[in-house]
Amino acid sequence: MIAFFQSLTLSTRLLVLISVFFFTALNLQVDFFTTLYEPIRANHVAIHSILEVASIFVALAIALHGWISFRETMSANWLMFSAMFVAVAVLDALHTVTFEGMPYFIIDSNSLVAAWFWIAARLTESIIFLVVVLFPLKSRVKLFVRNYVYLLALLYAASVAFFIFKYYADLPLLIGERGPTSLKNGFEYVTMIIHAAVLIKVMSSKFDMNFRDFSFASFYLILSSWLFTSYEAITEYRNMAGHVFKVLGYYYLLKHIYHRKIEKPYTELHNLSARHKLLLNSVAEGIYGIDKEGKVTFINDSAKKMLGYMQEEIVGLDLHDLIHCTSDGHCLSKTACLAWQTSYDGKSRISKDQFFQHRDGHVFPISMKTEPMLENGEQRGTVITFYDLSRELAFDELQREKKEIDLELQLAVKLQESLSMQQRKWKLLEDVGAVSVPYRALNGDFYSIVPQGDLLMMAIADISGKGVPAAIQKSMMVYALEDFNSRYEEPHDVLTSMNSFVHDYTSDYSFVTLTMANYNKANRLFSYSTGGHEPIIWYKAGIDEFINLHTKNPALGIMADSTYTTHRVELEPNDLIILYTDGVTECKEDDTSDGIDLLHRAVMKADLSLPGEVLAKQVLERVNELRPSDIHDDQTILILKA
Repeated sequence: MIAFFQSLTLSTRLLVLISVFFFTALNLQVDFFTTLYEPIRANHVAIHSILEVASIFVALAIALHGWISFRETMSANWLMFSAMFVAVAVLDALHTVTFEGMPYFIIDSNSLVAAWFWIAARLTESIIFLVVVLFPLKSRVKLFVRNYVYLLALLYAASVAFFIFKYYADLPLLIGERGPTSLKNGFEYVTMIIHAAVLIKVMSSKFDMNFRDFSFASFYLILSSWLFTSYEAITEYRNMAGHVFKVLGYYYLLKHIYHRKIEKPYTELHNLSARHKLLLNSVAEGIYGIDKEGKVTFINDSAKKMLGYMQEEIVGLDLHDLIHCTSDGHCLSKTACLAWQTSYDGKSRISKDQFFQHRDGHVFPISMKTEPMLENGEQRGTVITFYDLSRELAFDELQREKKEIDLELQLAVKLQESLSMQQRKWKLLEDVGAVSVPYRALNGDFYSIVPQGDLLMMAIADISGKGVPAAIQKSMMVYALEDFNSRYEEPHDVLTSMNSFVHDYTSDYSFVTLTMANYNKANRLFSYSTGGHEPIIWYKAGIDEFINLHTKNPALGIMADSTYTTHRVELEPNDLIILYTDGVTECKEDDTSDGIDLLHRAVMKADLSLPGEVLAKQVLERVNELRPSDIHDDQTILILKA
């Protein structure tokens, strides 16, 4: 239960407190609210109708969405819940049209009939909550069952309506001259007990927090039922307040549907689509898809670049006549086109004897592969993958090599730029900063700063090798580190997993040096583990001393069974932790000062009162000013201020 309250936002807690305060005032300050309500009492029937229509709308929304989404869930529990809200909607609608003061509908409107429809709807609603939350049906049912369950719900509502309309004159009185009778109040107490049980169950720490909105719905429906036991006339303010609380309870049901059944799946689908798009655009091959009529449905960045077209220029058009040609530039007949052949018979094809025409008119040879695009076993289109063979077939070797290098470099730089976008979450933090400068276009260093509450997770690494291979390996390391960071808390656990990853998925001659560290802001505890990396520098401000921290563990990727350890130190206020790569301290000349000594001097020359990011940049500038030789490597430095 404590975990439940801790999970609530401040605004939600305030809303609950305001609701409880308002509910208490409604019950204690009867004369005040009676006088306050008197000017609008004449509109009681109209206001009642508006509030009931809102509740009916929610009930129908639940039923409709349950009908539509059942194909995806096949859940018996959700089917029962949504289907029975058809009955709730019908019964609430009949309560509304028979409410005293409404026009004639089947019979003259009167409080007895309206009250019985009210009780029938509330008992149905509370029993649904009882089944779905306290005694959930865990089975999955077939699609055709949906029709029968919804039909049974309608038949149930129709049967109740028939019974009330036919025998209402013989039914017990629910509203007397002084308000609700004991029988009606008994029914209201039953619904309150059921909703209280639901509320307690959801608030328990072992229950699925996805049902949190059900607890708020039950909470407001309990307040609603209580007010319906206390009014003395159906036109009294407590009757209307009870309907307001009922609408609030139904609002949380609608919120649950929107969040769990609409917003969350849409967000997951959007994120999945974004990841697929990123993957599609990260490959060097050109990829595009066509529908059954040959019109382009999607195209990746590589294909657009090779063809010279913008996406908006070709999506929705037949691309064959624009690009597919013979070696001399004449349009290829569709019967000879591999994409059209695959669209016709659904068979995959591959050929290295095809030609595409760039937008500027030049023809280039391609390797082309076509695959049918299937959905539920039915072909919806064709996916075409191709790449330019002109570099392989070019007569001028120097031109071929230059084009290859340029293309690889552009792709690698774009990949690194996309990765660096994910490293900006720490920019708002004042006590940590980092700067990474590549020696050339590509950077073989990388770092990570991930704030998680009071815990700051940091990493810095240097990948062996340079250029495109290092850039590709860097992208693998970044995504692997993000995954392992989310699963492990201790630095040595992350290093152990990263070591296995590097050993299994990189070449035998490749290795990575990596330092992982965690800093707990609450107790200033600094935990670290180094894997073949440069020692961490701890500057103790109180005694003006530098201390090297390292765990003497091996670099990553050399041995699959390497072990790693975590050490811990407690920092003092104004202490600095400095993580860096060897490009910061490396000096090529034998007679120069030690590189770490240069870093110490650079720290002492810097303004330590600056924010972390500015301080990191200033320290790197000071190091390079003191350096007696040229820079020959990537440089990365990360500074933490205690």
